[in-house]
Amino acid sequence: MTPRVPIFVCGEPARGDDAAGFAAVDLLPADLRDRVEVVPVGQLDILFLMDLPADAPCVVIDAVAGLRPGEVWVRPLAALVGRSRALQAGGRAPELRSSHELPLEQVLDLAATLRDAPPAGTFVGIGGACFDVGTPLTASVAAALPALVAAITAEVAAINATESGGLIDSRWLVLTSPPIPRFADNAVLGGLQSIGRPDRHQAG
Repeated sequence: MTPRVPIFVCGEPARGDDAAGFAAVDLLPADLRDRVEVVPVGQLDILFLMDLPADAPCVVIDAVAGLRPGEVWVRPLAALVGRSRALQAGGRAPELRSSHELPLEQVLDLAATLRDAPPAGTFVGIGGACFDVGTPLTASVAAALPALVAAITAEVAAINATESGGLIDSRWLVLTSPPIPRFADNAVLGGLQSIGRPDRHQAG
């Protein structure tokens, strides 16, 4: 029996577009939900990644800053680790604080260091416009939910195919994958930021 694929859903359901990941998993097809384990995490903690077996891929979903509202962005977790290390080498990463306050890419980087390898799997993000408490999804993000669901579905299908001996490469299952976005000078340059936590958008 193929193991269930962990889907770590980041965000805050009560903060506007930060609820996008939760809305997306609610729309997953029934047959797909039988093949995944949805884990609401709020903000991704390194402990979730440390508990994963070395060869167990996961999918991480979150709303992020630095993208056009509603833009879906898919990257291997290993690529985000590489980006984090490149930024740190260039002196552009924020100062490390508590591991609970680290940008997503630095959480992945720390997990990669402790595990001696980057976590296996994929990050699926969506750009958000508003994350005020008590607000609903903005129209642009709500309209992009089918694309977000499709990206998640494609990644899970790729993982299942790989584990069952198939040859599907998840990089070819997403029709369009925009280049890594450039962040504004006042954004955290260490990586993608969950838009539901505006206090973590300031440079360290």
